[in-house]
Amino acid sequence: MFLIEFWNSLILGQQIFLCIAVPATVLLVVLIVTMLFGMGDSDADADLDGDGDFDADDVDGDLPDAGLSFFTLRGIVAMLSIMGWSGLVFLDPSLNIHWAVGAAISLALGVLALFLVALAMRGISRLQSSGNLDVGNAIGKVAQVYLTIPAEGKSAGKVSITVQEQLTELSAITTSAEPIPTGAYVRVVAVSENGALVVEPLGK
Repeated sequence: MFLIEFWNSLILGQQIFLCIAVPATVLLVVLIVTMLFGMGDSDADADLDGDGDFDADDVDGDLPDAGLSFFTLRGIVAMLSIMGWSGLVFLDPSLNIHWAVGAAISLALGVLALFLVALAMRGISRLQSSGNLDVGNAIGKVAQVYLTIPAEGKSAGKVSITVQEQLTELSAITTSAEPIPTGAYVRVVAVSENGALVVEPLGK
């Protein structure tokens, strides 16, 4: 009953922003919980003999840096969540703010959240690669693609993987003829000279 009364008390703009904020916040919580607890150590004692052999020298040594990745799932969800709740607040008629100004402020705050998440993810990645994590321990493990990995080692994507009992995001490349999309599972077969994981799709 309270929820119905609350919904009816909102103007149309607030209702729209609320419809954006609620699902985005729920998904953001799920993503944070998944990151904290890890996706499971799914390295089922992979056998890298025979067809699993891989020559890391086949990968171009001039691997470009994955850089600041704005359009990631966490970043977009955080942007929508912050924008949604901000719109609910700034479009409140009691504030006497024109709806266009309130919407612009909300959008700006959402973009700021997107930027901050990208900075945080890059900072975490740099800290993890500063020496406290041995990426060689990732070989043979299964990872999930977080940022699409382009085909034939043309550039780097990112994967989420549990290494040394901690969930981390690392740059990854593949020699596969097809790009590996976000959400796909891959196996780490080597580490390139630049420290990026070399992966191949599961089932190869």
